[in-house]
Amino acid sequence: MIDWVAAAFSSAKAAGDIAKSLVTLRDEELVRGRVMELTSTLMDLQQQMMQGQLEQMALIKKIADLEDALKSTKAKQNVLERYELRGVGPAKVVYALKPEYADAEPAHFCCTNCYDKGHRSVLKAMRQNNSTSMKFSCPECSNTFFITGEYLPDTLKAR
Repeated sequence: MIDWVAAAFSSAKAAGDIAKSLVTLRDEELVRGRVMELTSTLMDLQQQMMQGQLEQMALIKKIADLEDALKSTKAKQNVLERYELRGVGPAKVVYALKPEYADAEPAHFCCTNCYDKGHRSVLKAMRQNNSTSMKFSCPECSNTFFITGEYLPDTLKAR
């Protein structure tokens, strides 16, 4: 990637050396030859600078893409940080909305499988199994969860 910088400096030095030698030449044929050599060297320098600009533009695009990806990741992380792992029965866990966010959203649970993969998937209540538990299903991965009634928020309990 930095090769173009070394080549550009080399071409610039060669152009300077040729220009200095032109001052001392008096023979018209030699001058023409050196001018052509200088022109060729300057064209090489221009090509190296254009290569550098192309690489710079590619790097600027890559940085912008990485910044967008970082923003997206931070936004996802902010959503996921609103949940905590909570036991909902013997050897059963789900991600539940932390109490400090209860005013902003209704009580709900998230799938542990999807959460661990980095995205939120809100569990959907399927049916009241009996008076002691309720079935929930993940719309993303189809995992099912039976949550014991004592762990259900009041808004999800059968009335």
